[in-house]
Amino acid sequence: MSAYKAIALDMDGTLLTRDHRISPATRQALERARAQGIKVLLVTGRHFMTARPFHADLALDTPMICSNGAYLFDRPAGRIVEGDPLSREVSDRLLSLIHDKSLGALIHLEEGIAYLGCEDHVARMRQWSSVQPDHLKIRLLPVAEQTGLALQTFWKVELFHRDHDYLQQVVEQEVAALPVTADWAAPYAIELVDPRCSKGNRLARWAAQNGISMEEVVAFGDNHNDVSMFEQAGLAVAMGNAKPEIQARADKMTADHNEDGIAVALERWVF
Repeated sequence: MSAYKAIALDMDGTLLTRDHRISPATRQALERARAQGIKVLLVTGRHFMTARPFHADLALDTPMICSNGAYLFDRPAGRIVEGDPLSREVSDRLLSLIHDKSLGALIHLEEGIAYLGCEDHVARMRQWSSVQPDHLKIRLLPVAEQTGLALQTFWKVELFHRDHDYLQQVVEQEVAALPVTADWAAPYAIELVDPRCSKGNRLARWAAQNGISMEEVVAFGDNHNDVSMFEQAGLAVAMGNAKPEIQARADKMTADHNEDGIAVALERWVF
């Protein structure tokens, strides 16, 4: 009998291989975990619309923690059941920065993802969405067409610029003064959510609601936004493809996400 009651999975760079698939070995290991009564959760920076096809594929019965912990999404109900959006003041300030500083942006809304620039990223999402069944497609909303955007709820804002130094300067001079939790997703992209939100905080809240202590949770991740899970989980596992500074924050390091790292770790330390 495992000492662990829940497995929290980051998606990109962790659950998913480089071609954005779930490997057969990982799928089998997660099925084995669930057969033993261990809950499996997706805990991701993705919008729920880009996470739910994988949730459906794995036939999970847990809610999804999405947008870097900004909210908990119930897929069967098709709605956000709890969360903490960015304040209206912060959302308005970020909209101004996006336009004034010529930044690209993805804005996580309840009814879809608004975007400005980020053409390559949006094109990939659109292509991926095109092969999904209608009820699992992504709604991509050009900012220019969103006349009521300033009145909508912002769950997460991701800022982009090809020049890392320029984006870092904007972050240091403008964003750092705002009440947000900020995680660098890549040198050219930073993700912003309400300061109450992080993957770790939302996971801990879900665990408490389900009578699970964080000592009974295994967390897998590979990037900066996963550190908050590592800090609270009973077993924190970094993927082999994670940068050294992320691996240093984990209890264990497993194989690369393209080499069945989750399955390897579950076999070694959970089953």
